[in-house]
Amino acid sequence: MSASPSAPRPYREITWEAVVFGVLIGVVMNAAITYSGLKIGFTIGGSAIAAVLGWGVLRGLLGKGTVVENNIAQTVASSVNTSNSGVIFTVPVLYLLGLYAKVDLVWLTAATMAGAILGVAFIIPTRKQMIDYERLRFPTGTAVASVLRSPGEGVRKATVLIVGVLVAMVVFFFTQSQEVFGISGYAEWGRELSFLPDGVLGADTIDVGKWILSTEWGQALWNPAFDFKWAIAPFALGAGFITGRPGLVVLAGGLLAYFVISPVALSSGWMPADVDASGAAGWALVNMNRPLGIGLLTGGAFIGLCFAFPAIGSALKSIARSGGRDGEREELPLSALLVTALGAFALLFFAAEHSVADGDPAKSALIAGVGTLWMWFAGIVIAQCTGMTDWSPISGIALLTVMVCLFLTDNQVVPAVLIGAAVCVAITECADMMQDLKTGSMVGGSPVRQQLLELAVVWIGPAVSLAVVGMLAATNYAKFGVYFGPGTDMPAPQAAALEGVINTIRGGDAPVELYGMGGLVGALLSLSGMAGLGVLVGLSMYLPLKYLLPYGLGCLIQMLFTKAKGAAWTESWCVPFAAGMIVGEGLLGILFAGMSLLSGGQL
Repeated sequence: MSASPSAPRPYREITWEAVVFGVLIGVVMNAAITYSGLKIGFTIGGSAIAAVLGWGVLRGLLGKGTVVENNIAQTVASSVNTSNSGVIFTVPVLYLLGLYAKVDLVWLTAATMAGAILGVAFIIPTRKQMIDYERLRFPTGTAVASVLRSPGEGVRKATVLIVGVLVAMVVFFFTQSQEVFGISGYAEWGRELSFLPDGVLGADTIDVGKWILSTEWGQALWNPAFDFKWAIAPFALGAGFITGRPGLVVLAGGLLAYFVISPVALSSGWMPADVDASGAAGWALVNMNRPLGIGLLTGGAFIGLCFAFPAIGSALKSIARSGGRDGEREELPLSALLVTALGAFALLFFAAEHSVADGDPAKSALIAGVGTLWMWFAGIVIAQCTGMTDWSPISGIALLTVMVCLFLTDNQVVPAVLIGAAVCVAITECADMMQDLKTGSMVGGSPVRQQLLELAVVWIGPAVSLAVVGMLAATNYAKFGVYFGPGTDMPAPQAAALEGVINTIRGGDAPVELYGMGGLVGALLSLSGMAGLGVLVGLSMYLPLKYLLPYGLGCLIQMLFTKAKGAAWTESWCVPFAAGMIVGEGLLGILFAGMSLLSGGQL
């Protein structure tokens, strides 16, 4: 009697190795990108980084990984990482306004965790409509699927990414070594270069404008009102390289603000008489560029919401189609999502209850309810925008959310920011969830397993981001006497813009003309046919130019490599290196900040 054939071994998908790896990489990326986002003002996704490293670890080191197992790993990693933008766009404003001492950190963390869970739960029923029926492209999700389909290349790409991490760490070390360790580094060596005038080389900057003005031809041709200081920032260069041509729009907005608006305002006498050329950029940033940029941002975001409004109807239809095929469930049951959503809403309500000044349950229920409905609406819109263009106006939604919550709470900033943070975390998770489900659909992954794991781990991300924000705020305060803002290591430009909006709403002295002009121009730009143009230009108008310049250089270098070597080669070998530069500088920056904090600011 012949032996019966052995049963086929189950295909590896959800494994402890994939889940543990995903959580660890997600935490690392979250911390690194939180660091870089507080500097440059925007963030990048980490799914491709996780997929590349997944092949390096699961296949290269452990010798096991399958395509769908690595897909689970990158799903877990990206869900833990993604919430950083929702936190850094909102929470630092509490430090800027001097209100952080009034915040219960436990309930702030609870609110952002609730937002993360609600974002995932709300977007799951729309999977069939957006992916199976509308077949939205989700460019990032499609690109990650390509990485997952190339396990051999993935191992080599992981090596390239690690090299990028090491290069960024070396560069960052030599820009910080004098200050942190008291040993000669970049700044000390720069002072010994006799052909450069004093002040051109800073600890981590090169003031190209000052160098130009030190020459005879520069004094004749260069406008001293131009702010042309470059940061030595590998993360900014890497972020620009990953973005490529579309990032030039962001650079253009920065150049418009600092090279056109500021000099014209100075020469036209629109600035106070005591503002000279060296202070023109700083004055214009606060009094002109920021209000115009916020107007552009909100006007562009509003048009984006209008265009994506039909997605709400599609989402309602998709709920009825969320069953499975051939007896196999493709989605988590609506009952499970409902219980999860109700639990998260209760958490959000209690968080609001502990932050509203008068402790009025009705007011807490109102802002929690409005916040939850706004998460659902805006989350679907953001996911739709991401699916079509890879663009999502999260910063614009943050401003709109806090403005509405200020109205509902009679200008109480703490609960307004708390709900705003929860909403922003939720909508970032909505977009990330759909990107991951798109990747899974292209590589044969199980949607219900991805959904289950996202719900299980998504709460970790906000806790990591808040911890990093708190540590960097303490380090900044020990060094500069303020937590965030211009002139510090962490300018937090998005939160600074939010601070301006809150102050004008509370003070009643908003520059209505600038906001209105910016809103109109932002709406017109977004109607031009290029999705998100108004938001991108508005955003860049109040970001630090010293980071936008290396960011734009990275965009140009990517375009040159693409032309010389081809898009496929550039995507395969240069993008992992660029991603490594982002992670490398962020990790070393956090390490230095932690060392300084532990030593009482003496490092």
